[in-house]
Amino acid sequence: MEVTYKFLTAKEIHSPEYIELQNRIHGKNGYASRLNRIEHYAAMGDFRVIVAIINGRMVGQSAAYKVKAIIEGREQVFFWGCDTFLLPESRGYGVGKHMQNELHKACPNFSSAWYSPINGIIKRKCGSIDFLDLKFTYYPVSNFCGFMWQLVSAKLFKKRQTVKAHVPFLYYNLNKLFHKNKLKGYEVVEIHYSELGEEIAEFMVNSLKGYDFYIKRDLDFLRWAYGYKEGQYHMLLIKQNDKIHSVVAFSKIHNATHVIARFNGVSILDLVISPDSELTTKDILLYVIQFHKERNEKIEGVITFEQMNYFPKFIYPNPSVPLLSTYGKKLPKGYVSFIDQDMDQL
Repeated sequence: MEVTYKFLTAKEIHSPEYIELQNRIHGKNGYASRLNRIEHYAAMGDFRVIVAIINGRMVGQSAAYKVKAIIEGREQVFFWGCDTFLLPESRGYGVGKHMQNELHKACPNFSSAWYSPINGIIKRKCGSIDFLDLKFTYYPVSNFCGFMWQLVSAKLFKKRQTVKAHVPFLYYNLNKLFHKNKLKGYEVVEIHYSELGEEIAEFMVNSLKGYDFYIKRDLDFLRWAYGYKEGQYHMLLIKQNDKIHSVVAFSKIHNATHVIARFNGVSILDLVISPDSELTTKDILLYVIQFHKERNEKIEGVITFEQMNYFPKFIYPNPSVPLLSTYGKKLPKGYVSFIDQDMDQL
């Protein structure tokens, strides 16, 4: 068996061989369905795809895209790992590990969340170490018992079972009972993609300076990240006396998945609060839920990386999942949100 590896050029990403690989992995129209995603990554200016070739035929790929990160107060190049795929018949030969190893060597600060045990183990063998702790968290709005039953039934019976255990806005109302509404004196403005400007970018960059790590939210990044999701999210500006206190962006209601449980809800894409503000993450979370309640839009829950004083909540895995990186050490305080990374690793 002859195995070779190759970094593709921009032209080769449109080659018949690569199109065939995508179609074999993702179905008959796999390449067409992934092309928009590929072009999105490439728009950041440095998108790298490595493919494995066995006996002259492409059998798998791994990729990474570059962004600008602020790490310990200094702007640095940062690569997110993404889109790692390998045909089933090509597994077990070390092909996936070799592709990952090449990206580890070629991409500064190569990083990826531990979404699966196999992928995480491979990355550690290639030299990545724990960089940050991530907490994927589900906050119930109308459904917690039914959500938990999906998880329990899958473990006990090897089959995810659903039950109707929805009480509209039950958990929101319980949390609101013991929470002082701080937003009465604030103005809330919805910002559309076309209105993204330097004011918002400067606010986000300045507000995140207290973190050891964050992806730099300059205007180029915001337009790149939110342009890809245009029409699929809401962004709210929370102001007082013409001063921005918070920016929160969240997906429109969709059929979401947390671990293996499915629910109709929203994902927090960004939640940034000024260090000078009295507002808390829980204030913003409750307002996001209120946003839907005022519109008579039923949601079962909200998922986010942020940790909030909200009860109950479900964190998976408990206590956290590592963000692995070649940076070289673990940092105590980082800001990572769902808009930062778009990994799809199988």
